[in-house]
Formats: sequence, C-alpha cells, structure tokens
Amino acid sequence: MNSSQLDILSMLRKHMVFTSILCLTLCFFLAKGFRYFLIGSYVPLVCISTIVILLAFGFLNSMNFFRKIIRIWGSLLLLWSAVRLLFSFINQFVKPIPESHVSEQLGISGTMLSVLFLAGAIYLFWYSGRIFKK
Repeated sequence: MNSSQLDILSMLRKHMVFTSILCLTLCFFLAKGFRYFLIGSYVPLVCISTIVILLAFGFLNSMNFFRKIIRIWGSLLLLWSAVRLLFSFINQFVKPIPESHVSEQLGISGTMLSVLFLAGAIYLFWYSGRIFKK
C-alpha cells in the first residue's frame, strides 16, 4: 500500500460515522440495483457500479480524487432525496397517484427514507472536504 491509501484508510477508521454513512448508502443502492436487475433493468446497477469502481480507483490513486468522488456521490444522493421529497409532497398535497407501488415509495416510510438519505448526503458532501483535506 502506498502512503495515499494508508492515509485514506486511517481517515476512514478515524471517522466511523462518515464511513458508516458512506457504506450504508452504497450498500443500499447496490441492493436496489440488484433488485432492479432481477426484474430486467440493468441501468441502476450500472450506475452504482460506476460509483463503486470510481471510489476504488480513487482509493488506489489519490486522496483528492477519492474525496471528489465522495462529493459527487453526496451530490447524487442529495439530488435523489430532494426529487423523492418533491414527488412525495406533490403526491400528498397536489394530486395523489392511486398505484400501490408509487404510494408505497412516496408514503410515510418513503418520505422518512428520503429524509434520512438527505441528511446522509449533506453529511457526506459537507465532511468529505474536511476529512480528506491535505
């Protein structure tokens, strides 16, 4: 292992909340990607696999690139959460969609999931610059 990899590992070990949020969000979307793959859509799995490959590439090469990929991941999570919350708001107050799958995704549990991911996204985006600065 080179010094950059050792620095990244030490930072990840030192900041376990950050590491936990990063791992949980990645695992959630990997599982979601596999579920969608099983029903015939490979696009979500390709997208999350791209992020994981870029994180691995950043880990192998430089701390700066690793930090940038985490910030991109945080931005994507922020966008995903905000769009889900917007759709949930529209579904609740403007025009409800009667389909059970959409209702489940945009109901109370879906909204709580979106809020949790929004908080995680803000945390990842905000602290990636502070944790991995040189």
